[in-house]
Amino acid sequence: MAVEAIRRILFSESSPRLGGQELQLLQQMEVLARREIQVKLACRPGSEIHGAALERSHDVALVPFRSALHLPSIRIVRRLLTDWQPDVVVSHSGHDANICGLAARLTPRRPRLIRARTYQHGVPHAWTYNWLADLTLVPSEDVRSKILQNSRIDPKRIQLLYPGLDFDQIALQAAQPLPGSIDSWLSTHPGRLIVHAAMLRPEKGHLFMLDVLAGLLPDFPDLRYVVAGDGEQREAITARVQALGLREQVLLTGMLHPVAPLLKRAALVIMPSFFEPLGMAQIEALSMRIPVVASNVDGIPETVTDFETGLLAKPGDFQAWSAALRWGLDHPQSMDAMAATGRSQVLAKFSIVTNIERFLAYARADLR
Repeated sequence: MAVEAIRRILFSESSPRLGGQELQLLQQMEVLARREIQVKLACRPGSEIHGAALERSHDVALVPFRSALHLPSIRIVRRLLTDWQPDVVVSHSGHDANICGLAARLTPRRPRLIRARTYQHGVPHAWTYNWLADLTLVPSEDVRSKILQNSRIDPKRIQLLYPGLDFDQIALQAAQPLPGSIDSWLSTHPGRLIVHAAMLRPEKGHLFMLDVLAGLLPDFPDLRYVVAGDGEQREAITARVQALGLREQVLLTGMLHPVAPLLKRAALVIMPSFFEPLGMAQIEALSMRIPVVASNVDGIPETVTDFETGLLAKPGDFQAWSAALRWGLDHPQSMDAMAATGRSQVLAKFSIVTNIERFLAYARADLR
């Protein structure tokens, strides 16, 4: 089905947390609203994205999204689709994608159904991709290739849409002061900063990085590891910091929005993920010409080219990561030159303008 003109877009998100995917959603809503397209967010009451959307003055519809087949949620979404009549519904997580897909088929005027799929864990099911959504948008060629390992999935229904960043806004944010508590800690703990901006989840590699940091400190005693993020591993990370005797070298800031003022202070921005569909922090860092070291895994090499725009290291490999960080710290001029090349590449590839134009083209197109 093709959409001739897009007047209204309903975004849905059932996650209780606020991470990169959710921030990207909010940014897309802001840009679309400036283009005079009406946008609305369906989300769980009390979720982190609920509060963030209200802060940005977005229109919000509250849906419990308690399970993928939660009948009260299906009724609420069906009523919302019938009354508001969006042209397109964009779903971002499992529960809301299922509920919106089912509710849309119970409405007289079915909107175009788009699924934003960030990860592909396990075996992809053809039914999910061929029937539940009209189109699935993925953030990297790596994720697309994983989905299309199932030959029964129609490749026209799986399309690449790189995330978009508002680089002008990032530049303005970078000039803002850091929160007082963070700035005070940095003042009393001077040294070279390794900054890691990511949710505190096992796959992001925080515990691994603490071991690497401990191994580097005898040769680089001025290193400081600053972690911006929150999540399920906070207690485990805090315990490891204490066990390794790193309380004077490590700062956990919690969620930090915007993160650009912290990235700007970094000697190196790192992304030591064990798996990562694409990643955002390294793109934001390169847009500001901040050197990057990241894992050579999944979609990350679509954002960083080894020894051209940054350094890539084997995920979870202590020796490889130690060597990469040592090289980066010992060769600041080379890292700065690579970051300058990286800036040119990410500005061309990951702008929010390009993202929105491609999104709207997909939303209008008939891909049958």
